[in-house]
Amino acid sequence: MSSIVTDIITTDRPVANNEKRLSICLRSNGFSFSVSTIGNELLTVGDIQSEPSLPANNLAQLVTQTVCGNEASLGYKQMNLIVPSMQFAWIPDHLYDPALNRQYLQTVTHISDSIGIYHAYSAPLNSHIVFSAPADIVTAFKVNLPGIDITCQHAILAQAMILSSNTPHPVILMHVRESATDIEALFNGRLLLSGSYPANNNEDALYHALSVMKHLHLETPDMELYICGLVDRDFYTRLQHFFPNVSLYTGKPYSFINPDFQTLHTYKHALILS
Repeated sequence: MSSIVTDIITTDRPVANNEKRLSICLRSNGFSFSVSTIGNELLTVGDIQSEPSLPANNLAQLVTQTVCGNEASLGYKQMNLIVPSMQFAWIPDHLYDPALNRQYLQTVTHISDSIGIYHAYSAPLNSHIVFSAPADIVTAFKVNLPGIDITCQHAILAQAMILSSNTPHPVILMHVRESATDIEALFNGRLLLSGSYPANNNEDALYHALSVMKHLHLETPDMELYICGLVDRDFYTRLQHFFPNVSLYTGKPYSFINPDFQTLHTYKHALILS
């Protein structure tokens, strides 16, 4: 029997569904989600953990029940499902052909015939990201939440840094998650690298961040490192010994009514708050 643990901060202010945005991020043991208005007022942030992990359809149904209760249809202005993926490729818009999605991925990694291939477009980068995701999960969410868009973490992270970084010096964004770290590197507002690396502990994550900095020759006094996700105080302090400027990345600024949002560690929820 599954054990479900919920941690939700919300507000009772009535807002029409067609003025809301929903962002869902899947994890190995559940999901997190946020609901905001199109004017960037934060309405709800939730973290749901399941033990053991739920089958795809049960997970999609749990998301629907948690977010909208007994409503038959959300009808939100925007719904976004973020599926963490280790297999992806960026393609400039002028070179992109949707018929070649599988071939794009096969140039960077081995792709089995059974894996689902999806893509998302990023206007700030004028590029498409092609990525793999479990087909059963994507299908379950499309059935339970018609109209939901599917994307991966790099589409969120890279776009967020392009929009928020106006500096001419090097910038690295590191997102730490279970068993992996995601890294975006920029210079002069241009994306240099977008990668995911296996990382079972803080040492692994630190190694990959240092490797990216050195291999891309970004090791300068004005280089900035932003970090988000599953970050603890010890790891943050350790990073300060190796990088000149370290900051927590907290996503876009939101307004809110419920004072409980002041206790929210927004850097842990950067994917659903960017």
